[in-house]
Amino acid sequence: MMPIDDERDEAIARDLLRLLQGDEPEAPEALPDRTIRKVQSELTSRDLIDLTTFVFLTRFCAPFLDLLFALFGHDPSVEQDRRTNDD
Repeated sequence: MMPIDDERDEAIARDLLRLLQGDEPEAPEALPDRTIRKVQSELTSRDLIDLTTFVFLTRFCAPFLDLLFALFGHDPSVEQDRRTNDD
């Protein structure tokens, strides 16, 4: 009984695949314009997020990091050369 069910299932699958292979999908007419607008808006929002993050880090976090480093004795005005210290 099993081979008959398998053969029938395979025949149904072949018929469905034959129908799907004959189907030709068509792209919407405004697809290129919509794609360009979507990419531009994503780039704009991504750039805006990057800029906001950079401004936040440089304007808000950097002064706190400078204070934290000064608390531990780091003086940014003294330039350190590692090669002379390690030699």
